[in-house]
Amino acid sequence: MGLTSAAETVEVLQWAKAYPEVAAEIEAIRSGLEGYAQDHAIEPAPAVKEKLFAAINTSKAAPVIDTRAEERVTAKVLTISPAWKYAAAASVILLAGSLILNYTFYNKYQSANNELASTQTELQQQKEMADAMKKEFDVIGDKNSTPFVLTAMPDVPNADARIYWVKNTGEVYIDPSNLPKPEKGKQYQFWAIVDGVPVSGGMIDTNIEINGKKVHLQKMKSFGKAQAFAVSLEDAGPEKPTPTKVMVLGKI
Repeated sequence: MGLTSAAETVEVLQWAKAYPEVAAEIEAIRSGLEGYAQDHAIEPAPAVKEKLFAAINTSKAAPVIDTRAEERVTAKVLTISPAWKYAAAASVILLAGSLILNYTFYNKYQSANNELASTQTELQQQKEMADAMKKEFDVIGDKNSTPFVLTAMPDVPNADARIYWVKNTGEVYIDPSNLPKPEKGKQYQFWAIVDGVPVSGGMIDTNIEINGKKVHLQKMKSFGKAQAFAVSLEDAGPEKPTPTKVMVLGKI
């Protein structure tokens, strides 16, 4: 763009020849400015053409230093008016400003996108919690749902559980929130006493949470008939065929 002296131009050209990355950078800048100028080109007035050719025709010889031969040679250097230099500098400034503006808007877009994703996740968690609460209210409010309290055995103080037995469907739900936290390696198992025989109703998970809040009702296996329900403390793992230590019991 004519912004460097003859000596500076020679020095830059020497760097470009010695270092491919410098040549590549110069070419990238040249291509970028050319592309920017084409994208923002404005049809000039007819008088501009005459001034442009007049500027081109006013050229003079300027010395160029060849460091390899240590001799001065003459090269033809185009003389560019100050107005065009200022225009070129303004184009660079506009290009830099455009890049900064785009970067700023991109960061704002990314921030808004992250906030939207976080809000969507929170809404999904709230929906899951609302669905769980609705399911609990539906079970408790069902006219066919009969609640039973399972009371602690004499050697297990301060323990109880509540169950809801939906007799028309045989579904059984348990609220184990008042059972003591099982020690490591232990887990609660649900039982129905059918014709005097304990039948497993499945393992109880006392750590079910949605969005950091415990789910109270847990669906167990269905029973069409039963004389009592109980909860035992067992070793963690598969269901046991018979109860080891009964914690709470409730007769129907």
